[in-house]
Amino acid sequence: MTVSHPAGRDPDLYRAVQDIRAGYWMQMRQVLARTGYWAQWTSRTQVLGVAAAETNTVELWLEEEPDSLAAQVMYARVATERVLRAHRKQTATSPGQARRLEKLADGAWQASGRAAALNPRDPVPWNCFIALTETDAIGRHPQHRVPPPQPEHLLPPGPWGLLREAHRRDPFNREAWHRMSQALQSRPGPAGRRAVATDFARWTVSLAPADSPLLLLPIYARVQEHRERRDSGEGVVNLLWNREDITRAITRAFTGWFGNCDPASSSQLDLNHLAYALVRGGFPQWAAMVFEAIGAFATRDPWQYHAQHPHQWRETFETDRDACLKSHPPRAEERRQ
Repeated sequence: MTVSHPAGRDPDLYRAVQDIRAGYWMQMRQVLARTGYWAQWTSRTQVLGVAAAETNTVELWLEEEPDSLAAQVMYARVATERVLRAHRKQTATSPGQARRLEKLADGAWQASGRAAALNPRDPVPWNCFIALTETDAIGRHPQHRVPPPQPEHLLPPGPWGLLREAHRRDPFNREAWHRMSQALQSRPGPAGRRAVATDFARWTVSLAPADSPLLLLPIYARVQEHRERRDSGEGVVNLLWNREDITRAITRAFTGWFGNCDPASSSQLDLNHLAYALVRGGFPQWAAMVFEAIGAFATRDPWQYHAQHPHQWRETFETDRDACLKSHPPRAEERRQ
């Protein structure tokens, strides 16, 4: 049976998310207190922030423990998530709506600033700063329109200084670079969103360590292109996965990242994107190994973009998984636990 939960394989995080949904914050505090490294800290706070944005749980925590560093970080997460949701749901751009969104964004910026001041080593507030760039459609903040690093003339201005600060605290932090891609696409300039996503992914892969999850950024960019072309009615979108550039990127992501990662602590979204790309790119044997690592922990993205209807994404996942595992059952030494 397919399982879809934001906590993935992390049982402590799962309990904390369930606790938040019930209106309690103690499990959240405990799981964050037991979080030992920045990659896990950013991942867990991101998941918890998405869950808590629909509640007042973090506000209740802050009332009880106003000096808690973790609570301040979580408030920055929640405030940022609420701004992003309001921005993405906005269907009109009246002056009143724009002012309300700006007020929300300013509040999230201030919350992130407080969290950054309390713990200068934490990359999460800087990830929040980068994320807020998406809501600044006109570039009213100077931090959001910094020129790209030289000689990357193909990339547009954006929050490059903010990425530099996040990178200084946790080099090649997965969330920071994904947020940067989204930020650049929000104001892509003449090149357009698709070209910016592809160029940023190419540039990132040229810098990232050989075993980094950022090696999957070209796959994310290609999934986005696949979705946009399909939605516009183009009928040959599957050919996008047979091009030399994406074949090379898929191979590098599988051998470099998947070959060295621990599936139990890796992003389920990354594992699912890699399996999706391997199937469409013609690597069923490798895909079977990734499906084995995924187990039942499927994610809606990217499978919904290949389903006849988005709500049928589980059927798409299970069809691809079952076909790969039937034709290429992983040998015992290939199984990833």
